[in-house]
Amino acid sequence: MGKRKNNVKEQEKRKKAKQEKDSLLSTGLFQNNIGEERENDSNVPNDWDNEEQDYELRPRKLKNSGKVVEGLPIKTSEGKIERVVREIEPEEEPEPESEPEPEQEVPEEDEQQKEEEDEDAHLTPTERLNKIKEEVADLASKLIEDPEENISCLTRLRKMSESHNIVTSQLAIMALIPVFKSLAPSYMIRPLTDAEKREKVSREVARLRAYEQSLVSNYTYYIDNLGKMARVSYSNSANNSKITPDQLKKGALATKAACELCLSSLRHFNYRNEVFSIVIRRLNKRPGNPEDLEIFTKSLRVLETLLKEDEENGDITHEVIKLMCKSIRDKKFRVDESVINVFLSLSLLEDYDPNHNRDDMPQKKLKKKDRVHLSKKERKARKERKEIDEEMRRAEQAITVEQREKYQAEVLKMLLMLYLEILKAGSHTLESGRNDATLLMASVLEGLARFGQMANFDLLGDFLEVLREIMGDIIDEHNLGNFDANIDDETGGVYDGKQLRTVLLCIATSFSLMLNHGSTGRLPMTIDLSKFVSSLYLILADLSVDTDLEFSHKTLRLADPLSMEQVAEKPAVNVSTKAELLLRCLDFIFFRSKNGSVARAASFTKRLYLTALQTPEKTSLATLKFIGKLVSRYDESMKGLWNTEERISGEGSYVLGIERDDREIELERSNSGAATLWENVLLDKHYCPLVRDGSRTLMNSSKVSNNNR
Repeated sequence: MGKRKNNVKEQEKRKKAKQEKDSLLSTGLFQNNIGEERENDSNVPNDWDNEEQDYELRPRKLKNSGKVVEGLPIKTSEGKIERVVREIEPEEEPEPESEPEPEQEVPEEDEQQKEEEDEDAHLTPTERLNKIKEEVADLASKLIEDPEENISCLTRLRKMSESHNIVTSQLAIMALIPVFKSLAPSYMIRPLTDAEKREKVSREVARLRAYEQSLVSNYTYYIDNLGKMARVSYSNSANNSKITPDQLKKGALATKAACELCLSSLRHFNYRNEVFSIVIRRLNKRPGNPEDLEIFTKSLRVLETLLKEDEENGDITHEVIKLMCKSIRDKKFRVDESVINVFLSLSLLEDYDPNHNRDDMPQKKLKKKDRVHLSKKERKARKERKEIDEEMRRAEQAITVEQREKYQAEVLKMLLMLYLEILKAGSHTLESGRNDATLLMASVLEGLARFGQMANFDLLGDFLEVLREIMGDIIDEHNLGNFDANIDDETGGVYDGKQLRTVLLCIATSFSLMLNHGSTGRLPMTIDLSKFVSSLYLILADLSVDTDLEFSHKTLRLADPLSMEQVAEKPAVNVSTKAELLLRCLDFIFFRSKNGSVARAASFTKRLYLTALQTPEKTSLATLKFIGKLVSRYDESMKGLWNTEERISGEGSYVLGIERDDREIELERSNSGAATLWENVLLDKHYCPLVRDGSRTLMNSSKVSNNNR
């Protein structure tokens, strides 16, 4: 009983002590010697509760004096929870005197290039060049051996072509040309659709797709780099001090690389429009710099080759013509004449006949009794086969007959619209002065004489009006009535060779346009072309004294083998000479149209005899042969010109032609019936035996007919 009483007393003492402590805790009064009193108090036992209470009452002190961050607590293996404190290192404050410089991001390529330069710093220039050559050759050989396995080498080689080092860039650009020629197929690789990307494929298919996408991506970056470099040329940077010689070299090299890609199978690969644009961008005025002139000439020859070789498909021709027409319009016709002559190399339109198009022909429908009966299952199978065939054709990128005819129609439309715009822009030379379109008239008329016969009837009136205006301006400018001795002016007098050629082309083109529509029955009206006939009669005298009558661009002069000046002026097509154009115009007037008459034939015969005295022997011989055709057509009405005895009458005298300012030329009023061909006497003494024989044959044939009569 005694022990139980003692325990009860001890519990009461502990309760009282706890109550006292709680009262002190509530009032906020703490004594520093609480723990000491408790230790000295032997009556109070040292149990777990008291130890916990002492820990709670003890002030907290942190060991770390710096900045700390408290983390999540952790539980030890013994079951105790420990506090986690992480110390933060103090940041060094920047010095107030110097401002911090902003950090510049250095691309990986530049860092890699700097590291390589540091590694090659101890090498000599020759050793460094050999090292670059070895690296480029190694990358190229790996790509050609196994392109799918070493496709990363293509990315490395392409990045080397974008290097700031001129030697590395040039070697990589030239090395990528044969690499892309051997790797790229001769068709376009289309991008994968979203559905194709999500579907599961075999490892070989996935590897092939990754290879193709990497090839297209690197080729795209390579062409973009060429386009950026090719914008710099010697001509457009003559007064720009910021352009370095290295940039000029890269620009010339990039254009040459684009020309090589155009002539290879890559013209059928992706991104070909951009490759064509690099070449077409060089077609400006004829450059004076020798380096630019060489590139200019090379670009012309490349485009001519593309137009000549694209005879079967037409897609490349369509894209090239579209880009060239847009470029010429954007430059406001400030291009060289040889650029327009590129269109004469078109081979796509050689077999094009717009008047007998397949779309206009009605399709013959089968009668119901002639149709083959198919079941529902057979019709479904036939429909599936058609879809498969169409998908295979698209995969092979084959051009159908309908697509080719569509390309032909669009190319012809773009070409004729460009010709018409240039003619309209160059026809107002007297009012607004000479412009850039005036220098292109001869080339445009040369192309129009070749492709104008395919023109639509809606454009016929516009073309004839513009041609009549151009021809009239040239004749009025050189009319002797405008000549004034007191005024120092170049107008009036004898025509030069280019103006004579322009007038002849206007006449030949106008008859070609009219005859094409007249022969197909699409000409609902009668068009008077007497203005063109009288203009030809007017320029015959000036044409006979032209020294370059039998010379064309290809045979005019021998080119200097050490100079590149005359190379760009020569078109790559057989352009007709002025003598050939004259005979073509005469054939149009008297044998292919209804503009010929006895009076006109007699007037032209008399004037052609006058010109035959001055022209070279080949032209004189061709003229006499044409007169022989006229005599055979009009027979007795023409043979009286060679008779001097029976033609003397009171009909009046012969007038060469009424060529006054106040009235137009009227061949019928020249009284050609009273003319006598006394030129035969001079032609009998011609130095060329063939010309002598021709004149004597005409004289003898007329005498025979007179004797028979």
